[in-house]
Order: sequence, then C-alpha cells, then structure tokens
Amino acid sequence: MSSIFHVIEEEYHRLNEAKQAYEAAVAREEQGSPQIKRIGHKNYLYLARRNGAKVHYRYIGHADDNETLKVLESVKRRREYEGLLKGINNDLKEVKKALRGRKI
Repeated sequence: MSSIFHVIEEEYHRLNEAKQAYEAAVAREEQGSPQIKRIGHKNYLYLARRNGAKVHYRYIGHADDNETLKVLESVKRRREYEGLLKGINNDLKEVKKALRGRKI
C-alpha cells in the first residue's frame, strides 16, 4: 500500500510544480478583458479591469495595429493558462482526498 501512496505523493509534487508554473505564466500575460470601442469612424482597443465596484479601462491603441494584436494574443494565452490551472487545482483536490492527511 505504501507504494501507491508514494506514487500519489509524486503526483502531488508534480501538480504543485505545474500550478506554480502556470500561475507565473498567468502573471506574465496581459490582465483584463479586451473591449473595442468605436469613436468617430475608428475602432480602438481597451483592456477593462475591475477594481472593486469600478471598472477601469486602459487604452491599448487602434484595433488593427500590430501592438493590439499582440495584446489580444497575450489575453488569449492567459485564458488558456487559467483553464489549465483550473484543471490542475481540481486534480490537486482529488490527490489531497486520496492522501487524507498523510505527511507530504
């Protein structure tokens, strides 16, 4: 039985390392939700972030510039990392249940 717990402990450590890596990757990417606003006859990109009850918008640039495309890709990557992180957190919860209080 101890070999099974050894394997589960290894999985626990692997999941913790992956969680830290994904959290660092999420922190590196752009934060906020992209919003395109039409002003006059041109479209502009803003990143919206909530700070308590208020929503703050950060101007990025024209909607079709290369810089704005990079920001949109960064937001897309961040959302993918957040999805993977959610799966890892669920797996960690299951592994902790399997270990049930054993020292790690």
